[in-house]
Order: sequence, then C-alpha cells, then structure tokens
Amino acid sequence: MRYAVLRPLSLLNRINRKACITLTAIAGFTILSGCVANDESGSDALSNGSQMVSTSTKLSPLNESDITGNPVKGELVCTFSAGRSTFLYGAGNVATKGDSEGILKFGDQVIKVHAPGGFDSMQHGTLFKGERVVAEVKLKEKEKADQPEKAGTDGAASFPAATLTYIRNNSSMRVIEGNWECGP
Repeated sequence: MRYAVLRPLSLLNRINRKACITLTAIAGFTILSGCVANDESGSDALSNGSQMVSTSTKLSPLNESDITGNPVKGELVCTFSAGRSTFLYGAGNVATKGDSEGILKFGDQVIKVHAPGGFDSMQHGTLFKGERVVAEVKLKEKEKADQPEKAGTDGAASFPAATLTYIRNNSSMRVIEGNWECGP
C-alpha cells in the first residue's frame, strides 16, 4: 500500500537537478506563451470585428477629406468655424421636417450627428445628437437671428457670433466661440 500514494517530492528527488530546472523552464515558457497567445487573439478580435473608438473628448478641426469622406444629405449647408478651422459641418433640406445631418471629429474619428427640422431650423442654431455626443449651436445675438449681419452675393448668411457647446462620453461640457454660416 505504500506505493499507491503519489508523492511528488519523492519523485523529484529521483530526477537529477538539471532535469528539474529544464522541466521548470519548459513549464514556465508554456504558460507564458499561452498568455501571449490569448493577448494577441484578443487584439485581433478587436481590430477585425469592431471599429476603434476614439476616447478623445476634445473636438478636432475637420479637413476636406473628412467632409468628402463622410457625406451628409441636404440641399444647403451650415458650418461652425473658429478662425480657419471648421468644427461642425451640417446639411439639411429646406421646408422639411426631416432631420439635418452633420459631422464632428474627435481625435481621428468622424462622428455623424442629426438635428430635427431640416435646414430651416438649423440656420438659426439647433441641437445635434449622435452616438455618445450632444452638440448645440447657439447664436449669441438673438435679435440678429432673423436678420443676418451680412449676406453674400450667393445668398449665404453669416451669423458671426455663435457658440458650439458639446458634451462627449459624459465628460465635462466644452464651449467653442466662433461663426455659424449657412447657405448654398
């Protein structure tokens, strides 16, 4: 009955020291390689099956390739810009109750947003909503909301004093001062 019990320590005493070190090293590398394989397969699953989401909560300026690469539907366009940078690009149809569409950019990710009421409500400032983002354009001078300060020869209207207030991913509210320009 003495041999029926497994005694691992007595088994190790029978194997020489170099063999024990070799077995321990092999076991360690096997465990380590299993961890690395699991880590690599997890990152492959993320990159192949789902789009990386930017965690940035600060707006980035839109460039021409962002605007052409993410088309929005609508006859007329409104843009919010600060200096030479455009932060919101939206389009909507006149005399419709359909949604206006727009785009914002956080980090490298362009996000589509929607606003109710088409171009007619968008030109006087509106609230855009998208996936984990809310952005509101407000005209600073309410008395000038019905009378554009300047109108170009192409009929475009510019309301120079506007704010873009936005919240992303339940972060703090941010405000950008700029211009809200609408027209063809």
